[in-house]
Amino acid sequence: MAVTSLAASGCGRAPGGTQPPWCDDYTVLVLAAQSAPSAQLIPCLDAMPLGWSVDETRIDERGTEFTLDSTIAGNDAARVELRAECDTTGHVQVPSEVVGAERFESVDSIDSGFRGRRVYTFDGGCTSIELEFDVDVSAALVSEVSIALGFVTRDDVNGAVRDVTDGREQVDPPV
Repeated sequence: MAVTSLAASGCGRAPGGTQPPWCDDYTVLVLAAQSAPSAQLIPCLDAMPLGWSVDETRIDERGTEFTLDSTIAGNDAARVELRAECDTTGHVQVPSEVVGAERFESVDSIDSGFRGRRVYTFDGGCTSIELEFDVDVSAALVSEVSIALGFVTRDDVNGAVRDVTDGREQVDPPV
C-alpha cells in the first residue's frame, strides 16, 4: 500500500507531490479507496472555501486522512478520516445530506473555541470529521467544512478505473 503525505500552504492544491483526494481526481481517489477496501463512499475535497487550505494528507493501509487549515478557525481546524470503523458512542444521530450515509454529531467543548465531531457511517466504512476551531463556534465555519467535503462512490471510482484501462482493471478484484 502506498503511503503519501503532503504539506501545503496557501491554496487547496499544492504544486507537485501527492495531492489530497479531490472529487475530480480519480488517481488519488483510487489510493483512498484502496486504503479502506470495504468502504462504499470515499471522502474527497469538492470545493475549497476562501480562507481554507489543505495542510497534510496521509493515505496508507490504516485509511485516508487529510487536515484543513483556516485563516479564521486556525491550523488543523478540520481533520477528515476514512476508516473501516468509527465509534459513534456519545454522538447524536441527525439527518444526513449524504445519500447512503447516516450522520452523527457530538460537541465536546464551546469554551475558548469549538471542539466537535461529525461522523458519517455507510456500508463498509465511515468518515469522521474532527472540528477544532480556535475561535468561538460559528455556523458559517461548520458550513464551510461541509462545502469543502464531498463523497464519491466506490462504484464511481471503479468505473473511472475501467474507463482509463479499457475495462482491464478496477479498484476491487472481480468476484
